[in-house]
Amino acid sequence: MEEQKNYLSILAEEYKSLREESRQASINMFTSLQWGAAIIGVIIAASFTQWNKEHAVVLITFLFIVPLLCAIAMFLWLGEAARFKRVGDYICLIEQKVGIVLQDFKDKMELKQKWEFYRNKIEDNLSMSRDNMDFADPLTWEQWLKNMKGKKATEGHMKIIYAFRMALFILIMFTSFIIGVYYVFTHPKFIPAWATDLSISLPSVKINITILLIVSIALITISSGLAFKLAKRLDVKTKPIFREPYIKAEEENVSEDAT
Repeated sequence: MEEQKNYLSILAEEYKSLREESRQASINMFTSLQWGAAIIGVIIAASFTQWNKEHAVVLITFLFIVPLLCAIAMFLWLGEAARFKRVGDYICLIEQKVGIVLQDFKDKMELKQKWEFYRNKIEDNLSMSRDNMDFADPLTWEQWLKNMKGKKATEGHMKIIYAFRMALFILIMFTSFIIGVYYVFTHPKFIPAWATDLSISLPSVKINITILLIVSIALITISSGLAFKLAKRLDVKTKPIFREPYIKAEEENVSEDAT
């Protein structure tokens, strides 16, 4: 019994530390979103003050600097999101460990049977979606969050919120690119010859603007593609975990028969 208490106390400390890690990752996600949007907003506003004045500043800002800052902020946010998921996954393991240690106690006190008796009424009163998890375990929060994802807008991990936050960076990148292209086409001397109608007479081909456009397109395309690929890996559907009765004697007999 003493060993069981020591083991549970270690798991409790590990659980607390990981909860703090999860909380910090969540804070960092919001911070990267907040500061990224603030810095980008200031730069965009400053660039608009140079409209029709400093052509190079406007073009470099909208075609390169803003997309680059968006990409950096987006990957910082995704990095914390990946950290948040890793912590949550490992917390699920700890929850299962505690459930295994207390399995005999649950069976002795008939906790699962008692819970099933009250469960439907409790979930109905709380207007919760029905779930087939074993809530008789003492720790099920992280597993419940993952399993309830997508069942209701306010239950479990809200996928649409995370998707909206990532899409915000991509939207700003594309909007910035469109503004930059609009600036090029409203100032004819910056239009590359290959991008205009042949009937329009141009003084010369602007190679530097062409390169800037190509770099901007590559930056937005590559960063958006990588972000989508990483986000797709983070969006993993989970299933409830059910522990089969563990009978040591049967396993030993199977092992002896195999030999």
